[in-house]
Amino acid sequence: MRFGGEYRQAQLDEFYHRHATGSFTFDGTQTTAVATARNGGVAPTPNADGLDGYRYSLADFLAGTTSAASITIGDPERQVFVNTWFLNAGDSWQLSPKLNVNYGIRYDYEGPLHNSYKDMSVFRPGLTSTNGLAFQGSEIASLYPKYYKNFSPRVGLSYAVDSNTVLRAGYGWYADTPNLNPFLDNRPGNAAPNGVEGNPGGPNPVYSVSAANGGSNTTIVQGVPIFPSSVGYPCVATSPCGVFSVNPNFRPSYNENYNVNLEHTLAPSVILQLGYVGSSARHLLSLLDINQALPGIYSADIQRQQTRPFFGPYQQYGNINQLESIGTANYNSLQAQIRITNWHHFSTQTIYTWSHALDEVTAYRGALPQDSTNFKGDYGNSDFDTRNTFVSFMSYDVPGSQHLKGLTGGWQVNGLLTFHGGQPFTVHASGDISGTNEGNDRAVQIAPARVGYQGQSTTANWIDLSAFENPTPGTFGTVRRNSFYAPGYSDVDLSVFKNTKIGERLTIQLRAEMFNLLNRNNFAPPSASVGGSSQLSDTIGDYNGAPGIGAGEAFNTQFGGKIIF
Repeated sequence: MRFGGEYRQAQLDEFYHRHATGSFTFDGTQTTAVATARNGGVAPTPNADGLDGYRYSLADFLAGTTSAASITIGDPERQVFVNTWFLNAGDSWQLSPKLNVNYGIRYDYEGPLHNSYKDMSVFRPGLTSTNGLAFQGSEIASLYPKYYKNFSPRVGLSYAVDSNTVLRAGYGWYADTPNLNPFLDNRPGNAAPNGVEGNPGGPNPVYSVSAANGGSNTTIVQGVPIFPSSVGYPCVATSPCGVFSVNPNFRPSYNENYNVNLEHTLAPSVILQLGYVGSSARHLLSLLDINQALPGIYSADIQRQQTRPFFGPYQQYGNINQLESIGTANYNSLQAQIRITNWHHFSTQTIYTWSHALDEVTAYRGALPQDSTNFKGDYGNSDFDTRNTFVSFMSYDVPGSQHLKGLTGGWQVNGLLTFHGGQPFTVHASGDISGTNEGNDRAVQIAPARVGYQGQSTTANWIDLSAFENPTPGTFGTVRRNSFYAPGYSDVDLSVFKNTKIGERLTIQLRAEMFNLLNRNNFAPPSASVGGSSQLSDTIGDYNGAPGIGAGEAFNTQFGGKIIF
């Protein structure tokens, strides 16, 4: 029997002052309006060089006249703590010479983030004394309930079918510790705050405010603040504020992993393996706007002199982003593998995987569904769904010669082949057609879509966008999330090593490594929308945050040396 346990307290000092320096837009519209008015309502004649847009923007800047201005004010700094602990027990039992069973259980406690400062708040309707905001340590004991039911069983078995064949199977339940980023730095696409530290309440409320008269023709005058005090921004229907919340029934997620594998030895150095691997996740962290603007309905905001969406039941607020634990994910795969070890100086491991991954949201923060009242409508292929993957690593130790052993010995040639299908993408509408102002409306498909019909190049369209149109204004698109796939990925890497032994314990290794040897263009998914272009404009490495030297980027070589002792 084996027993174990751990107690851990995590501390995070968060100080993300996003948008604290303000944003000021000088786009030339104010100069154009003045010139038009002085010309009797006739717009000025454009110059032939086509540079008026730059001139007028510069004129707006020099005059200190903005077309839009915004800033986030208040104190968003927070110190938070998370307490977690677990206990586990397990055993391994050799039931027979052929059958071995491993089994155990683990208990996890994953406490909610907290502190003693009463400076983190969530939205709770009915709290009129605090504008609907409940502060942890004051109106509520914790941001979400403490959860005490995380019992996680594990079981695995190994059965020797014969002297060359082994059957293995396993199942495990795994509790998750919620990531703190979605609570404190969510970065949504709408006007709600980043997290529980950014709400407009408490001694230092955080407000995202725009210029006093809505930004239009606001003049910057030295010594005169362009933004009023936060006291001038109560959260009322005529001046709504965005807020952030956590569902009062939020709970940590869990994941179930299961697999069955059959391994067969063909020869002393050759092993085949075939298996099924799957997982299922529930109560995944997700984000909803529980005050989503009603589709297609707008109302005039007289105080701000602008048109804004007509929001849902809480009129004193605009967007109310709420963390939920309603997400699901499923993964199923067939995996085949062959391993050859030191067969005439040659070794390889080759794997083929046929798989499918689905969920409602893949991003761990900042991703809202198309329609927050229909979260399951976003269930589809995961952002990382890859149906077919082939990876092969090969290594050959060059025998060398006995006559010039120091020069010809110790050479090793390695190759890595990687081929897999492209990443999925969604065809979006041309803008906010639904009127919810969330910025992620999908298109409607009206004909079969040709994918890859113009080939792979930076000047070619990857998908025929004439097969799509915008939904009817005030409604949502019907194209499924991530229903189309980008070009496939192909990469060949090659390396050459030279190992030179110095004495019995020291080895000098010189190496030359070449990545994307064939210099293949591996394109990222296009940004496809109705009326736009679906050209392949980015590479997969840059798309995933590793430009130049990331996987699949342009051919590059590195030289290195190692001292191994």
